[in-house]
Amino acid sequence: MDKSIILSLAGWAQKPSSLDPAFSSLSSSHKIIHFDYSQFSNVEDCFLALKNLNIKPQIIAGWSLGGQIAMRIIAQKIFNPEFLILFAAPFQFVKSPRIGAAMPETSFDIFRENFVKNSLATLEKFSLLMMLKDAKRAKELADNLDLNDSNYNNLIFWLDELKHFSCYDLDFTNFPKTLIFQGEGDMVVNVLQAKIFAEKIADSQLKILANCGHCPHISNLNQVQQTLDQFLSS
Repeated sequence: MDKSIILSLAGWAQKPSSLDPAFSSLSSSHKIIHFDYSQFSNVEDCFLALKNLNIKPQIIAGWSLGGQIAMRIIAQKIFNPEFLILFAAPFQFVKSPRIGAAMPETSFDIFRENFVKNSLATLEKFSLLMMLKDAKRAKELADNLDLNDSNYNNLIFWLDELKHFSCYDLDFTNFPKTLIFQGEGDMVVNVLQAKIFAEKIADSQLKILANCGHCPHISNLNQVQQTLDQFLSS
């Protein structure tokens, strides 16, 4: 019997397989496909490549920017999964009149400028910010960075995409059953953004994790696995 498919989309500049630990208990019944969107320099080619996978994922999971991309491909009906799992996904990353609980545009522009000047050092500092509530494991996250000569320019493209895209532009009608993980102390994506998702997605469950930053699947792995197993079996 063929295994069900989990389509996994990692966070910006992270290894495509970074969500593996969260789904380790499902490895016997599911095949995990890690899609590396950082190999693409535009959304159209990325989404076409997803279509060309010729798969029917039961579960789509996305962390941070990967979660936002997951929602875009569902809204565009590229896939029709039974379940959507979001890990610290931004509803809108940069502050605007529509959303105040987001990163100021000036802060984003400084981060982008620093990344262009010294990408590795900037990402290492970003790892510390993501693991602020679990500093002991910040090195583990830093080891998970995926920066190389082939994807550097593409990472800048996806960073700009993160700045300009808003989930206010998505149609959440007929979204699948959704589980939203959000760290209470996330310094990258404000916890209020997860609450907007919970309001917009009719069949959704929000799990706010105490003592957790931007990486629930790393800092709160056991709790994530237990919640995930219960959610998928309910």
